[in-house]
Amino acid sequence: MNHNSTKAILQTVIIQTGRLAKMADFYARGFELGEPAATGNDHLGFPLPNLYFGFDLVEDVPEPSGVVSLWFEVEDIEATFTRFEELQARIKYPPTKKPWGAILAALYDPDGNLFGISQRGANPEM
Repeated sequence: MNHNSTKAILQTVIIQTGRLAKMADFYARGFELGEPAATGNDHLGFPLPNLYFGFDLVEDVPEPSGVVSLWFEVEDIEATFTRFEELQARIKYPPTKKPWGAILAALYDPDGNLFGISQRGANPEM
């Protein structure tokens, strides 16, 4: 795939939640992100390489529809998966080597959003 031809670059992901601190803490502890930056009383976020990942506090939280999932690449999928297990994340599937060579795991955050983790260096170039 020629990445140079794209006109769009994903720069920000914001999750709408009624549990701002819980959600930010869940991802901070699971991915060892440190303390989130706060913007007012209704936003917490993390500047990641090439992406800003944040949470907005909303009163009317939409039901998770399951149509979008977030995927994070990590250095050590087993250690990261174990941290999320300790945070009582519901598991869709544990670290698994896929037929194309990627090592992936999928879990649900406290709001029911699906997110995945992949082992850095084990996935074919896309």
